Amino acid sequence: MPTPTSDPKQPDKATTSHAGWLTRAQVAAELGYRSIFPVRKMEGQALRPVRTARGWLFDPKEVAALKASRPLGPTSAPVSEGRIAARVFRLFDKGYELREIVEEMEIAPALVRDLWHEWLVDLGEGEQNRQKSAQEERRRRAEEAQLRELERRNEQEQKNFETIMAAMNATTGQSIKR
Repeated sequence: MPTPTSDPKQPDKATTSHAGWLTRAQVAAELGYRSIFPVRKMEGQALRPVRTARGWLFDPKEVAALKASRPLGPTSAPVSEGRIAARVFRLFDKGYELREIVEEMEIAPALVRDLWHEWLVDLGEGEQNRQKSAQEERRRRAEEAQLRELERRNEQEQKNFETIMAAMNATTGQSIKR
């Protein structure tokens, strides 16, 4: 049992030169990310962490400078679709996966999937596919119109047949009565 005058085994505060530095989770929160993944991607590039007994720590001045230089965030203007597409295409070029892009850009997976398909298709090929699809749609609509016209004619012919048959039956019934 410890005595009230005994010294604790560990001091209450860190005595290192990195006191006040931030962990990955704190950096992610400071930059507005929901996970630490984007922070890990920035390590060695925009951020230079230091290994300590507590783990990897980040200089708060470096994090503040990075935060000030970032255009995205809740206070900035909305990003255009073209800019989002350009940034996502760049990430595809670098080999990022869908999950990584969603976490990095904080956009919906469906949008990333749509952009993936666009990225896979060459612009010229994409235009040819669009024209081909439009042509197929026009042909399908023309066929549907022809079918509707045939059905309308068949119904009219059926009515004419029934009218003729009714007239013949009426004529035949009158000649039998005489």
